[in-house]
Amino acid sequence: MLTLELPETSEDQRLVLWDRALSGLSLSEEIDPAEMAAKFRFTAGQVFGAAERAAELAAISGGNITPELLHESCYDQVVVGLNTLASPIKPAYSWEDLVLPESEVKLLKSACMHVKYRHKVYTEWGFSRKAAYGRGVSVLFSGPPGTGKTMAAQVVTNQLHMQLFKVQLSQVVSKYIGETEKNLRRIFTEAKNANCVLFFDETDALFGKRSEVKDSHDRHANIETAFLLQQMEEYDGVVLMATNLLQNIDEAFMRRISFVISFPFPDVPTRKLLWQKMLDVSAPIEDIDWDFLAENFKMAGGNIKNCIIHAAFLAAAEGRPIGMRHLLTGIVNEQRKNNTVVLRDDLKQYADLIFGNERGS
Repeated sequence: MLTLELPETSEDQRLVLWDRALSGLSLSEEIDPAEMAAKFRFTAGQVFGAAERAAELAAISGGNITPELLHESCYDQVVVGLNTLASPIKPAYSWEDLVLPESEVKLLKSACMHVKYRHKVYTEWGFSRKAAYGRGVSVLFSGPPGTGKTMAAQVVTNQLHMQLFKVQLSQVVSKYIGETEKNLRRIFTEAKNANCVLFFDETDALFGKRSEVKDSHDRHANIETAFLLQQMEEYDGVVLMATNLLQNIDEAFMRRISFVISFPFPDVPTRKLLWQKMLDVSAPIEDIDWDFLAENFKMAGGNIKNCIIHAAFLAAAEGRPIGMRHLLTGIVNEQRKNNTVVLRDDLKQYADLIFGNERGS
């Protein structure tokens, strides 16, 4: 039996296909065929299949084809075979949810622009001749736990209308020689075929600094890092990474990163904003002392969220609005999880809400 392997359609060819497939359909102004051609390495059948599916969904909703509908229809055309190596995450956050310094938000938005205008820069303006490889967008999030790195991954993915897969490092890294490289190759191949966003958490476990070779273990670890660097350089999709230990990341890897976004531990004004944003929901609240919460408890956004969720359930069970007693109880619980005891003096004028009239606690 003779097997013929057809060449992949070029970006210019895909643009022609998208123009034809979308011609005559009711499109929202945000639809950009060039962006779709750059994002999805589709065959003609997949392009027309996605356009037809988007038209059907738009007809059901009674509106135009939006970027969200078109991207959803594109992902209906592919099967992501990552299985146990990565888990899908449905993005739930937008720019309004993100609490970051404005300089870091601008960098994140710039990263999104690198994806959206890829066709114009590399193809129409000819920059592909200057960048034969390494056209992917790689973003490293650096900061303490709970400062919003995973949220930022969802915000970026939402903005790009793409699918997000979080790589399970426990399933990727293997003690057996060659298995880690095999898993990594499969991840990048599947991501390329499906055009999904890859998210590596605790990146330093994979991209740690290469060490002096003292034994076979060191040699194997260095080979894994070098292989990953090669995969990163060849990949032209979107890779998001997070680390709590920026100083441990390999220097050669850092040179290949498109953007490094800093997630600082929140100061008092930022903590106040986090408390207010996270309680900006439909739940009833009463007499919240925002300044007290922000000034007296040094917490990252993830910890603040845990406190608020705990408080919300307490209030719901009592049939009352969320108040300071509920929030302080949530704080005591969260601090206990982190092996920190909240004393009466820590709660100052609100101590009686938690400790009653007892003294010496």
